[in-house]
Amino acid sequence: MKTELIITHHGSAHFDEVTAISLILVMHPATEFKIERREPAPEELDDPEVWVVDTGKRHQPEKHNFDHHQDMGCSASFVLVAEYFGLLETMCILPWWHFKDEVDRFGSVKSSVKFHAGDDLVNRNPMEIWLTSRFAAEPEACLFLLTSYGTQIIRDARMLKKQIDFWKNSKRLFISGVPAMIGETMESAGLEEFRRLDKNPPDIVISLARRDGGWRLFRYEGAPVDFSLIADRPEVAFAHKSGFMAATKERLGIDDLIALVSKAVTRRHEGDL
Repeated sequence: MKTELIITHHGSAHFDEVTAISLILVMHPATEFKIERREPAPEELDDPEVWVVDTGKRHQPEKHNFDHHQDMGCSASFVLVAEYFGLLETMCILPWWHFKDEVDRFGSVKSSVKFHAGDDLVNRNPMEIWLTSRFAAEPEACLFLLTSYGTQIIRDARMLKKQIDFWKNSKRLFISGVPAMIGETMESAGLEEFRRLDKNPPDIVISLARRDGGWRLFRYEGAPVDFSLIADRPEVAFAHKSGFMAATKERLGIDDLIALVSKAVTRRHEGDL
């Protein structure tokens, strides 16, 4: 098995280099890595068999140097590594991706304001603190954990991208003037990310119910829809009293489904179904 060295900075460890190293480990399963936390020597920066991450003040992918501190406009090291491996387009749809990039570059307080997180407390994750602290103390003892973590986030990103692509291609329509979408799936993953990326996101999402073989009817906050209004309809198996969701007993035909959902719309546009 080939052996290569990863060098990252000493002192406190952070989400940035831990995540970057995790991606390197996953993308090189046939390589045995050693990790050293120190400053690199000049000859190591020129050696492509030495990976220098989050230190060294160079971004030279061809030489496996992935630092960003020399340029405020340069993305965090985990983003640079993902880009090098051709993972960036997929990974960047993860809901935390851009936030954690900015946290590393500009700090949690400023980033929390920019992303409307409300408080930098959102960045104080006890599991992250535990992992980075353990990595700081015993980097090579964490190789298995980092490989598992890197595998998980890549898998999550690929699954999320697949789901977002599914929702992008789902049927779009208006029901009594309210934008809606129908997707024949029981999986709701990717909906929030899809709506965040879509210029005109739907207020109603209709998908397959997990039980009884019917439809799941869901509306987002602020939509003029109250599914409790159809609770007594014979087609309805359940409607939440707060009105945000309902389920039908059977999989109704599209025309019947639209007619049912339209009865839950509280503000109508004349001429719309």
